[in-house]
Order: sequence, then C-alpha cells, then structure tokens
Amino acid sequence: MFKAANDNWKTPLGYYEKAIEELRRSREELQEIKGNNLHNIESTIANFQTDIKELKSEIQTMQERLANTEETAIEAQMTLAKTQKASLAAQTELQALKEIMTDEQKSNYKILEELGEIKKQISQLPSHSLETDSQISILKSLSDVQLHLFQLAAELTLVSHTSGIDYRKLQELLAQQKWQDADKETYSTMLKICEREVEGFLDDGEIKKFPRHDLYIINKLWLQYSEARFGFSVQQRIWQVKKDCKRFAYKVGWLASLANNEWIKYEEYTFSLDAPKGHFPSISRLVGLDSRNLREVEHRVKIFLSRY
Repeated sequence: MFKAANDNWKTPLGYYEKAIEELRRSREELQEIKGNNLHNIESTIANFQTDIKELKSEIQTMQERLANTEETAIEAQMTLAKTQKASLAAQTELQALKEIMTDEQKSNYKILEELGEIKKQISQLPSHSLETDSQISILKSLSDVQLHLFQLAAELTLVSHTSGIDYRKLQELLAQQKWQDADKETYSTMLKICEREVEGFLDDGEIKKFPRHDLYIINKLWLQYSEARFGFSVQQRIWQVKKDCKRFAYKVGWLASLANNEWIKYEEYTFSLDAPKGHFPSISRLVGLDSRNLREVEHRVKIFLSRY
C-alpha cells in the first residue's frame, strides 16, 4: 500500500491512509481486548461451574446426614419410649412385690411378737400355779414354734408368688456348692416356668415375659452362695461394659477363643468358684446360644440381661 510522505499526510489521500491505519490498529487492539476478556469470562464460568458442582455435592451430603440424623432421632425416641414403658412395668411389679413381702413380714412379725408375749407371761406365772416340768415343757414348745416360724418366714421368700416355684432345692444345691447341679436346676426350672422343656431354650417372647420376681430370687441365691461371683446382675454389669455377644461370652468363660469362635462344651465348664465372674447361670444354653447360630440368637442375650 502507498504510504504518504511526511508532507503528504495533509493531503486528502494522506488523511485517508492515516485513517485506515488507525482503524486497522484499533481493530487489532479491539480483537486483542475481546480475546482476553473472552478467555477471562470462560475461565470465570468454569470456576463458577466447579464451585456450583462442589456446592451441590455438599448439599447432597448434608441432606443425607440430615436424613440419617432424623432416622437416628426417631429410633432413639422409640427406644426411649420402650425403655420408659419397661421401666414403668418393672416399677409396678416391684411395688406389688414389696407390698406382698411387706404384708407377709408384718404377719410373721405379729405372730412372733404374740409368741414372745405368751412366753413372757408364762415365765412370770407363780411357781405354784404350774408344775416346774410342765412350765419348762411349755416354754420349750413355744421356743420350737418360734424357731419354726423364723424358718418359715425365711422359706416364704423362696417361693415365687408369680410362678409358684419353690426354690428351696436350688438353695440347698448352692449352699452345698454343687455348682453344676445348681446350674442344671436353674436351667430346667426356667424352662418349666415357660413350658419350653421340649424346645430346650427360651425364645424372644418367653424371655420378655419371664417373671421378674423369679429372676430376682434366682439371682439373689446365686449371689449369696457364690460370694457375688455368679448371678444375672453380675452378668448384666459385664454386658454393660462389653456390649458385644462374642466378647461377653469370652469374658464370662463360655467362648474359648475370639478368633475362631471356639465354644467351650458345657461339660468342660469350670464348676467351682475359680470360674470367671458371671460364669453361671449358663444363660448361653438357656437362650440357645452356640457356635452355629450366634448371629441368630445373640440379640436374645441382650433382651435377657435387659430384663434384670
């Protein structure tokens, strides 16, 4: 293209050429600015899209957490309601038991007081009113009656007003430290109460409705004669710490190994006070717990121990 000399730019042609050159330069600058701006806009949009994607992901995560939290809250409310219901039932049963025992004790105390008063009156009678041998005989008879009543009062606490079961045989076995016989007696008695002798174990329904008063008597006897090493309450405390069926069974000595689920045969239990705490009563047999169906019945252990 023809370029005007220094003096020619003032001519019409020079003005024209100069205008074209400035127009071309302006167009190039505009294209450059447009390219830079377009690149910045595309980069900004890409960043926005990434941020939006991350925000959507966070929102989805928060929604899932919220759903899980709501589900957990509902389960917690249901569990709390069940616990409150069970607690109320236990308190009602305990109050009824206290009233029954209180009435029995009042009656026994009244009889014993009357006998004591009779003995006192007889001992204060003038010596000439009764022959000495006769007086001694009467006092001895009253003493025997009083002793018998003391024994009867103690035995009354071993007869369940709920099931009618007499636990004196279990008491005798425990007093003689016949641990295996006492455990078998406990096992057979509890099956008898629920009429599950044929099945040989208690299912969920029987466990949930098993009389608390009988649990109380059995536990009290095991605690009393084992130096507080055996009993449902001992097992319940261990369960509260472990809260895992396998670890619980291993702690009380029913499971030989945690690694391979090696269950100890009942004949090989430690039938002495050297056994681990909570070794007896063997509720492992009572709820059908063994190496073959651990997952199926492990919840029964939790149900059983929650009853005490």
